[in-house]
Amino acid sequence: MAGEADSKQHDLFGIVGSVQAKVFHVERAVAEGGFGVVYRANHDVFRAPVALKCLKLPDNLSEEQKADFLERFRSEAELMFRLSAALPEVVRPLQFGVLDTSELVPFLALEWLEGVTLDRFVADRAAKGKPPLTPSQALEILGPVARVLARAHAFNDRGNEISIIHRDVKPENVFLADLDGERVTRVLDFGIARVRAATNAIAGHATGADIVKAFSPAYAAPEQWSPESFGGPGPWTDVYGLALTFQEVILGRPPIGGDLTAMMGAALDPERRPTPRTRGAKISDGLEQVFVKALALDPRHRTQTIEAFWTQLEVATGRQPSITRRFGTSAKLGSVPPPAPELELELPVPPVSAPQAPPPPPPAAASHARPAPPPSARSFDTPPSGLDLGGLEVQRAPRPARRPPRAEAAGLWVAPPPELSSRSLAEKFGGPAWLVVAALAIGSAEIVYFRATGERLDLPVRPIYLAGPLGILGLTLILIRLFKD
Repeated sequence: MAGEADSKQHDLFGIVGSVQAKVFHVERAVAEGGFGVVYRANHDVFRAPVALKCLKLPDNLSEEQKADFLERFRSEAELMFRLSAALPEVVRPLQFGVLDTSELVPFLALEWLEGVTLDRFVADRAAKGKPPLTPSQALEILGPVARVLARAHAFNDRGNEISIIHRDVKPENVFLADLDGERVTRVLDFGIARVRAATNAIAGHATGADIVKAFSPAYAAPEQWSPESFGGPGPWTDVYGLALTFQEVILGRPPIGGDLTAMMGAALDPERRPTPRTRGAKISDGLEQVFVKALALDPRHRTQTIEAFWTQLEVATGRQPSITRRFGTSAKLGSVPPPAPELELELPVPPVSAPQAPPPPPPAAASHARPAPPPSARSFDTPPSGLDLGGLEVQRAPRPARRPPRAEAAGLWVAPPPELSSRSLAEKFGGPAWLVVAALAIGSAEIVYFRATGERLDLPVRPIYLAGPLGILGLTLILIRLFKD
């Protein structure tokens, strides 16, 4: 983690000018949030700058709770180190430790990068009167973020397939770094969201304010605001955060603002979802529908994977899919069942041969109003009974059921309703077809009679006059039902 230095930041822990862990000479505080302070320090051995992320802990932890928390934090740092070794887009941790102070202050040393966070980049453009970036430009900037999230959700850790959920995807955690004159994108704070929740869970006194500190309100998904209603987080939670982050880039401002109540209302309002058009963006129908799906209130109805969301964005903007689906992984990696088939937004069939995401496994019973965690789900770092530690969600990934992709409508890939897809041709076109057959039979009967007797049928209405309208009616009904389906 790194950023532009700000000498006005408060030295909360009083360590500026000190040497920590024998090698980190602390120079100044550069950022402070509700959960910790970031300092710039110099590594006296390597003579290189580093970032020290120092965490704030509750004051009432017992010695046993402190040891428990430190071990959990160490486990998260260890996993983050392995993740960053495999994925260079993740900011790399260098060392875990505790500050040499009178109070317990854990820290994580991270590589220092020169550059700016995405939220600052967007705000600076707006301050200079520049227009927001286009969707195509946003795809370029956020492409590395989508790819690293997709990989983390199906991460092969020492031969075991696990899912690492970021759970705090937002512009502030996307860093645009300058490396040798080249701009690269880095992802910050993998694992920190879980550490935030763990501090309160271990202390055993989580309040409403403490719960909010475990995520960023302006970018939090409905299941983070109300887990009792929508279940736990999963890959779909990162889809929600990435969708709002993408919006901020193309809007030139945060899509959700106001006080805490307003932000919670925007996330939980079923009638007005926070999509680009509701925020004033002028985008195509296809692109708007991608966000409608990605920002669905119920996680079961939301786009389930980063691969699906990003591919839909690319196709809606005229691009070829760029993220390869890692087969053998599953979208069902959290405590919310996958969406019902009739509500699932399918991946398109690209114009050229390209990888496609398999749909998630069959849904759980539709009668369950509140999704519950599957008994088989096991986290990498199992929390105490009854506690939801949140954050870096790591679970074994079951294999999904494979189904062939369905054909798409223009720009919006929605599966056909079950009642239509299950009906046979005879059921759909049988009635109109019989009208056509009857018309042909009546017309043929008059022709045969005339040729056999040389006389026309002595009826008030000639049969041919009846056969014509019947045939036209039957053909019209067939065409209507064909185009309707």
